[in-house]
Amino acid sequence: MPAPFETTLPGLPDEGAGAPDAAGDGAASSAASDRVGERFGPWEAVRRLGAGGMGEVYAARRVDGQYEGRAAVKLIKRGMDSAAVLERFAQERQALARLNHPNIARLIDAGLSRDGRPYFVMEQVEGRPIDEAARDLPLEGRLALFLQLADAVAYAHRQLLVHRDLKPGNVLVTAATGPGRVGQVKLLDFGIAKALDPAPSGGDTTLGAERPFTPNFASPEQVRGEPVDTATDIYSLGAVLYSLLTGVRPTGRRATTPEAAARSVLEEMPTRPSALGPDEAADPQWLRTRRRLKGDLDRILLKALEKPPERRYRSVDALAQDVRAYLAGHPVSARAPRAGYLFAKFVQRHRLAVAASVLGVGGLAVGLAASLWQAQAAERARDEARAQAAELKRLTTDLVFRFGDALTRLPGGMAAQEATLKQTLAALDTALRAAPDDVDVQALVASALARLAEIQGSDRQAAPQRAAEARATVDRALALGERVWQAGHADWRFASWHVRTLTVQAQLLRAEGRPADALGPLNRAIERSTAMLQRQPPLDGEGRAHMVAERAAAQMFVARMQLALLHPELALNHYALAEADHRALLGDEALLHSLEQDAAPGDVSARDAFTHQLAATYAGQARAHERLDDLPAMRQAIDQALALRRQVLAREPDNLAWRDGLMTDSLTLALARLRLGEAEPALEAAQTSWDTARRLAEQQGPESKWAGILPTLAPVYGRALAAVGRHDEALAAYELALTRGAADLARRDDPALRLQIAQLQVWRARSMAARGDAAAAAPLLATALAALRGLAAPAAPQADRLHRDAVLALAEAAALQAELVPAEAAVLRGEAAAALKDAAARQRLGADHERLLASLAPPG
Repeated sequence: MPAPFETTLPGLPDEGAGAPDAAGDGAASSAASDRVGERFGPWEAVRRLGAGGMGEVYAARRVDGQYEGRAAVKLIKRGMDSAAVLERFAQERQALARLNHPNIARLIDAGLSRDGRPYFVMEQVEGRPIDEAARDLPLEGRLALFLQLADAVAYAHRQLLVHRDLKPGNVLVTAATGPGRVGQVKLLDFGIAKALDPAPSGGDTTLGAERPFTPNFASPEQVRGEPVDTATDIYSLGAVLYSLLTGVRPTGRRATTPEAAARSVLEEMPTRPSALGPDEAADPQWLRTRRRLKGDLDRILLKALEKPPERRYRSVDALAQDVRAYLAGHPVSARAPRAGYLFAKFVQRHRLAVAASVLGVGGLAVGLAASLWQAQAAERARDEARAQAAELKRLTTDLVFRFGDALTRLPGGMAAQEATLKQTLAALDTALRAAPDDVDVQALVASALARLAEIQGSDRQAAPQRAAEARATVDRALALGERVWQAGHADWRFASWHVRTLTVQAQLLRAEGRPADALGPLNRAIERSTAMLQRQPPLDGEGRAHMVAERAAAQMFVARMQLALLHPELALNHYALAEADHRALLGDEALLHSLEQDAAPGDVSARDAFTHQLAATYAGQARAHERLDDLPAMRQAIDQALALRRQVLAREPDNLAWRDGLMTDSLTLALARLRLGEAEPALEAAQTSWDTARRLAEQQGPESKWAGILPTLAPVYGRALAAVGRHDEALAAYELALTRGAADLARRDDPALRLQIAQLQVWRARSMAARGDAAAAAPLLATALAALRGLAAPAAPQADRLHRDAVLALAEAAALQAELVPAEAAVLRGEAAAALKDAAARQRLGADHERLLASLAPPG
């Protein structure tokens, strides 16, 4: 049997899988090329290890006396452009030197041999190819090896390096150090593939140009000779993982030539791994492995192997995260986040606890109903009923709130928890029908209804039937909760959910375009939170923390309603009250320590939850400052918010609330930078918001609030694109926003909506003119100007701020029309300047409008 290192020659293509040899470079070079004893710089070849598609590999030792060392020397075959190879390697050398990762073999040096052939000196690794090392391992062991490989590639991608030739022969695994362990993965040849690539960056080549890849594991874009990026490595990782789990390649299993293997990558769809028959798979453990591949691992592999790069995982980290999620029993992003799937995964992880809770709730509800029915007959029956009610409360709290909160924070978890809540409420209704006057049971049902209302009401872009369902749940939760509150029920847990239901009611009213009506339930939420905090005897630390947090949340919602009602000064007052509450919670170290000690496994850290809410307070202040045209204060507040968002996201990157906050705050930052004239940073922030929303929509499904939020983000995103000259993309964003605006306006005639649509038309005209279509832009802009002149006419006092916004929009539109219609320029410029001065008389102008006013001044 060969020595371990001899079986794992670095970078030599698998038999029948390598890139085709250049014409004329066949057997003539193999027999006559033994270089044992030859010097390669300070290294001497001591033993020939083998040859393959790229060339030959030798074991070597350091002979210049500086230090003793051993390495592997790869001597590239004839036919490569030696000078160009070394030039490309020299360009990459500094980047390669930064590759310091335990799973990446170091590339030490390069040069030309005495007959002018390029050679590379690499760290010597003794091991077996990863597919051989994985053959006898259980599924978990194979995935553990793959995760080492994925971590290495992800690390290199963060250093802006792409491998380009990932395959089992380029991944060695050292011997395991003990039973139950796997060896260490070592990824070879980083930098060599790029150095050997004959195409300049972005250039076109074909397979015949001998590009450095292995067709069986190459991506479609590599085979077509197109530019490569990190998506190329993601495809190859998928092919390697497919091989590790099935023993065969995803395509081209019958190919006998490199050309046929390459064609299969383009023409064949990868077979679903679990669909392979026993005669197709080459895994000695196939009968046991096949069943476990079905479902999650099938989807993970097929997503990594998507032919269009944009449909693959967005990063190697995302691929690895799904593999880790599979191993931990969590949902994977490659599968649609349907409630049944997500709940099944949750139950799989908490099988005993959830099964006991679900069965316990149902059984106790029936038992409680029977005991209460018998309560009139015997004192003992009443005692039994009380005991069952207490146990029912404990189990419901665990299932609905503790387990449910952990589930909600996962991708797709809201749909799964909604299904759990409905199932639990069906059982609780049995107990409520048996004890309609029992305040404890009423409080329990009201709290569960409040949680359900919060989930349903969080969808700001809900379909009409979905919104109606949310309103019905809120109405029932409030009706039952009001009875419990009036009965003087002292449980802060119930009070917390009752207050939150009032906030959800306000949210639904706001969604209906009734912000003034939303203030009533919000003020009641603040009053009841304060009443709980003043109750005697005082609440314990946990109860006090929850009620302070609920009061702060209601204050923030009042602030948002005041912004909607065009009262930013009042909004800042309420944000200040909320900030004081959040700072008080974060400043109480004893309380935070107590809450952390009492937290259940999987609970969000209290410090992170309060930090998240403080970030939301700063974000709200930024929006209020923007309404007041105080752009420096806006920028300062949103920077504070995003700094806090990133703190909590670093500790819990999958938390939906944290990611939603990043989405909204990044958009606010983009707006601040746009108004300050910082185009590139504005687009960076807007892109973060846009991409976060798209990922959330993909993960949460078509009925989630994120599925319909892109039109809300589109105006700022479009302006950011236009600011850097990407006008075609900007126009697409504006069109998305205009479609939504027209639909909203058809449902209700709202001056604010008409203003938004007119502004979108102005921005749309600006992009059309910028790309050379001024003839089409001018009439569009004239229509927008007419609408803005109507909105900017003298307005009622309560619409003063909306009126000022219309005046500012009119100034921008008139200034743009002056550029497009030179014959009317003088009049239009005068109209724009007069509008800006009118706005300035009411409130100081922002920096963007000051620049516009200065540009309108007569020359000289």
